[in-house]
This record gives sequence, structure tokens and C-alpha cells, in this order.
Amino acid sequence: MSSSPNPIRTLSPALQKVAIEELNEVPSRVESDIATLKEWLQKQPHICACLEDQFLLSFLRGSKFSLEKAKHKIDRFYSLQAAIPEVFNEHRLADDAQVLEIIRMGVILRIPLDKEDTGPAVTIIRAGSYDINKFKFQDIIRVGSMFGEIMMLEDDNASVSGYLEIMDMTGVTGANLFALQPQLLSKFSAYADEAMPTRQKGIHFINVPKAFEMGFKSLLGWFPGKIKERVSVSSDPEAIFERIPKNCLPVEYGGTKGTMKDITTEMEAKLSSYRSYFQDCQHFGTNDKLREEPKNLNPEESHFGLDGSFRQLETSTEMPSIRPLSPELQKNANEVLGEVPDKLEDDIAALRQWIKQQPHLKARTDDQFLVNFLRGCKFSLERTKAKIDRFYTLRTKYPEFYLGHNVDVDKLLDIFKLGTIVVLPRPLNDNGPRLALIRMATYDPTKYTFQEVNRAGGLMQQIMLDEDDVAIVNGLISILDLSDVTMGHFLQMTPSFAKKMTVFQEEALPLRPQGIHFLNTPNGFETVFNMIKPMMSKKQQGRLYVHGNKWESLYDQIPKKYLPVEYGGENGSIPELIKDWEQRILAYRNYWEEENNYGTDERLRVGQPVDFENLFGLQGSFRQLNVD
Repeated sequence: MSSSPNPIRTLSPALQKVAIEELNEVPSRVESDIATLKEWLQKQPHICACLEDQFLLSFLRGSKFSLEKAKHKIDRFYSLQAAIPEVFNEHRLADDAQVLEIIRMGVILRIPLDKEDTGPAVTIIRAGSYDINKFKFQDIIRVGSMFGEIMMLEDDNASVSGYLEIMDMTGVTGANLFALQPQLLSKFSAYADEAMPTRQKGIHFINVPKAFEMGFKSLLGWFPGKIKERVSVSSDPEAIFERIPKNCLPVEYGGTKGTMKDITTEMEAKLSSYRSYFQDCQHFGTNDKLREEPKNLNPEESHFGLDGSFRQLETSTEMPSIRPLSPELQKNANEVLGEVPDKLEDDIAALRQWIKQQPHLKARTDDQFLVNFLRGCKFSLERTKAKIDRFYTLRTKYPEFYLGHNVDVDKLLDIFKLGTIVVLPRPLNDNGPRLALIRMATYDPTKYTFQEVNRAGGLMQQIMLDEDDVAIVNGLISILDLSDVTMGHFLQMTPSFAKKMTVFQEEALPLRPQGIHFLNTPNGFETVFNMIKPMMSKKQQGRLYVHGNKWESLYDQIPKKYLPVEYGGENGSIPELIKDWEQRILAYRNYWEEENNYGTDERLRVGQPVDFENLFGLQGSFRQLNVD
């Protein structure tokens, strides 16, 4: 579109630093992330979207470079516009007379910031400056939405640092308040919060008439919870200076940023330059008839609850909240794990509420993540709470051992390509535990440490935790082939590392180990094995099988056909499995970046802090955490 800015603007060094540190932006990957979004959009039959680079980049930044969140937000962006026709209609044109008149009245003032400023963008809305007999509340919101999109497309401060709104209530009367249409306000607030990629950092009401202050605060009940926390209400005319420096305000507000007339003239010219963009917008949108899983719901009912808040869209942008299990797996989940499908929603809600109440814990709370931990704990809520806490506590404290923060995916991929750890496609007996083959001798101990190999395995482990229902429900069996291992490999398995690794596997992961089979064990193995074995729990020790070089002994436990082709079986070839998993790991690149947002802060833990020096007892057991 000729009216749009150049494909990708270069940020100022200061804003680029903010984008890297706060939004997880990796400049060298921006181009490939945009290309991925374009490819995905072109495959969605129900979405016709703008494909300009700057448009897509704004959604990536607004989603902290989570590709899945960006996809979902773009879908919401167009779906919700269709669900609020009173705002997003044919009158949203740059040369519409009503739009131009509202701009010239100065109802909405977009305040330009200095180039070196890294703070949020600023908008002043003068709620009492328009004639309610001539203009409806939706007319004002319509103009605000247009400048919201212009801000999204060209205001780097808004894209990176978010934006603030100052609601000046000077001149507001009871008639103005009655004209607000609370349900429309709530819908548009949900749209701004959950569909727009620019992050709202605050809404500050100033000059609120004393007579209306208490009643006006009651209107906050119509705002979504997240927005409500960012709202302030004051009758003090000086309150604006607590939020916005004078050099960002127009002369009429005691500032130095020109007059309101200067600002509205510039806004009118800016809107004119986007004439083609808003004409093109009439062709963009969603068609639920073409959605892969269409819902036979009224658009308003499907997107908004009774209070106007945004409901979760069930679209192709994300996997369903909880993946349905196959009949065989569901039967196993019911019989072995004690799963009661009708209770899942209540159990997940209880866990999510508990996580919100833990000041020290920042954890994922999506349905699939939580149900996987419930399954791994056989639906004991207390054990699940403890395991989630342990999962994040150990990963935060020991990132050198576990997949944690600042993951160098490229280096770990190099290790993975060696085929040290290979997950096999067919589970044991076709409806049993997942099988993993570990070939220790495939890596050079002078080049890599076993800790690095373990972290590479953590990439696969995290993907299995996210999407492998077989492993979650039926558990995991590991086959350790020790052919050609050297003393250099064994020396890397220190007692301290072995203890931490086994405790993390046993007490922090919801992947239930069902057995570890040692094959082709070398001379001296029993010495090392007997040194490590006492550090494991009794349960783990009971799952260990040492076969030496006796293949028939292994076949008694794991029939030959369930091994890879290279081992005489029929369960895939190792090079093909490595290639398949490499693509899966690359597809999760943004997921690893997102992991930086999760963990624990022991300074905020309620009760006794965790004593990490004595965390692991002589038996390798994890001390009880205070989870209630």
C-alpha cells in the first residue's frame, strides 16, 4: 500500500535496546519471523489481512515475539472489528466529513514525542469537548480507532514502549456520562487490550467533576480486569503532570509541545496520508464460514461475554485448549491416572487460581500445560502444585543443568544433530510408553560436556511436555546404548550432577519414567553405576535394567520391532528422526525466548525460603516446598 511507511523502520539505538530487553526482539530474526507470519496468514482461508512488513512487525512486538500469540492476536484484530460494526464500518475513511470535524475539534490529541524519547506514546482525549446531540460516543471511538492503527503502524514508541491515555473530563456533564454506552466502552476496551498490538500502559482520568467522581469510579467495573489495574481517577487538574512531563503536553495544558491547533492540523495531514490504507481496510477481515472449525454463534455472543469482555477464540491460530485424546489413550488416562474428563475444567481453574496467588511464581497457565502436570501427578492437586513449583524453582536456580533462561538454541541444535538422544515414533506395544534411545558415544567429551548434552535433551523434553500425549499419559522408557563410551564420558557424570538430574526428572517433570535399560555396558560400568544408583530414589532404582551385551534380555522387555532400523527394528531410521525433530525444535524457537518470562523469585516466596544448599538429601529427595 503506497500510504504505508517503508517495510521496516530502523529503531533508534535507545528504543532498540528496549525492544531487545523487554520484548525479546532479536534483530537478526525479525525478517524470518515476519516471513513466517506471512506464510501462515496466506494459508488461513478465513482471514484476509494486511501483509505489510511494518504491520506484521507491530503484532510481533505486541506479542513479545511469540509467533503463536502474534497469529492469535491478528485473528482477534480482524474478528473483533467485525464484532463491533458500530465502530468499524464504512465511515472509517480518511476523508469522511464527520471524522475530519471531530479531529478539528481537538477531541483526540495525538502528542508527538521527541526522537530520543523512549517512553510510551501519549494521547489526550477531551471527553467534554464534543456536542452529544450531534455526535454519538461510537463516532468518537471510531476516530480514536483510526489513530490507534496509525500509531500501531508508524509510532515506534507505541510499538515498543506502549501508550498512555489522558482522559480530560473538563466540561463533562451527566448527559455525557449517560452517552458513554458502557457495553460499547467495555467491548472496545477488550479490543484495545486483547487485539491491538500496542500495549496500553495506563488510562488516567483528570479533571473529573467532584459531583461525578464516585459515580464515575463505578464505571470502572465495565473495564476488563487487566485494564482496570492501569486506571486512575482524579479531580485535580495538576494530576496530569504526575503522568506526563510538560515537554510532552500542548501549551493549553501548561506544556511546550505546540498548541492544540498545531497538533490537530498535523493529525489531519497525517490521516490524509493514510487515505489508501483505510480504503484497503474495507477489504480485510475474517469470514467465519471459511474458518476450519466454524462456530454457529452470533458474532457478538461468540466474542464477548455478558459483560462485554473478550472470550477465547477457538481458531486455527492455536491448538484447542486441551487436545482430545485418542480413545485408547483416554481409557489409559481414566484407568491409570484417575482422570475424570468432566472435572478437568474445575481442576485447571483451581490450579490457575493457585498460581495467581503465589507471589514468587511466574508460570505458564494455558490449559494444556496445566492438564499435563495434572496427568503427571495422577490428578492430585497438591502434588501438582508442588511439581509446578519444583519445575520452575529448579530451572531458575540451576539453568546450567536444565533448560532455562537464555537458551542458545543453535548450539544445542548442533549437539542434537549428533543423534545422542532420539525419540522413537511408535510407543511400546503401540499403546504403551514412549521410547527414547540415548547413544552416549555419539558426542565428543573433549568438545561438549554432558551438562550441555542434557540441556539439548531438554529441548526435546519440553516439546514432549507440550505436545506428546503418549509420553504424558503412558510415561517414558529410555534405552541407554553405551557402545564405545570412554572414561571421558563417565567422568563428566559427577555425583552432584547425577543427583540434580535424577531429582529433576523424578520430582519436577510430569513425564513419568517407566524404565531405563542399559545396553552394551563396558568394563567398569558397574563401578560407576553402583556409585550413582544410591543417589536415586527407591522407585527409580526399581526401574533400572542392566542387559550388558545380551540383546535377547532387552527383547524380553522391548520387542525388536520397536527399535530403530539401525538396531534391526521397524521404528524409524535415526537420520530421518533427527531431521524431523530438528524441524520441530526450530519451530519452537520463539517458545524458548518466551521461557525467559517464567520462573521463581525466592525473595517473594511466602513462608520459609528454600535452602538450596540442603535441597537434596542423601537419598536425592527434594525437600518439601511450601505450596499452600
